[in-house]
Amino acid sequence: MIDLHCHILPSIDDGAKTFDDSLAMLEQAEKAGITDIVLTPHYMKGTVYNADNVKKWGLYQELRKRANDAGININLYLGNEIYIDAKMGEMLAGYTNEQSELMYEVSTLNSTKYVLVEFPVRTEDKSVKTTLFSLVQKGFIPVIAHPERYFYVQDNQAWVDDLIHMGCKLQGNYMSLLGKYGKGAEKTLKKLLLEDKIFCLASDIHKPENYKLDLAQKKLMKIVRDKNKIDELLVTNPAMIIRGK
Repeated sequence: MIDLHCHILPSIDDGAKTFDDSLAMLEQAEKAGITDIVLTPHYMKGTVYNADNVKKWGLYQELRKRANDAGININLYLGNEIYIDAKMGEMLAGYTNEQSELMYEVSTLNSTKYVLVEFPVRTEDKSVKTTLFSLVQKGFIPVIAHPERYFYVQDNQAWVDDLIHMGCKLQGNYMSLLGKYGKGAEKTLKKLLLEDKIFCLASDIHKPENYKLDLAQKKLMKIVRDKNKIDELLVTNPAMIIRGK
């Protein structure tokens, strides 16, 4: 599996607190069969979750070194889970210039055109679609984090159709299939999978724990009944994102 969404980078958000936590999570990931991970700490403008790219890059390089020293064989990449903001276009402007990357506050997924975006969970932000359309016009591809967790999507799965039509991709949390976020999220993710609206699945893991990837794969087989489709969700499509395809 290639995991595009996790909170393993330490001391930067509500995920791993220390490098020891991070290494424990990476060890669990390797045991689960995960080969590549994009580190995606929260970025929420106006909160304490606002580390810029310089700080993230330093933590990322240190974690890579420690993981290598510990013999953990996982490829690590850097990104962000960015909370939707009307000024996202300004935050990402000029980001494709690699030499200026560290000047910016937020990271795309492995410095590609793909941007992991999070919405409010309970109440719909009426400006979401306008903001995302603006990003698409600038050449970015928004990847919508865990749509099944948003209450307004649970009430109306068709809410995401406009996002898909404009070019956004949907990233589900596979733990939703195991009931981690409640029955509403579980039911919604199943429906989105059956309607072939989910582009990829990720862990969104926040602390050292069993990834339960084997259980999720068994659940997926009961839902989509197609091993090739499961490979697309867990490997092929995430690989496309990492490579910027």
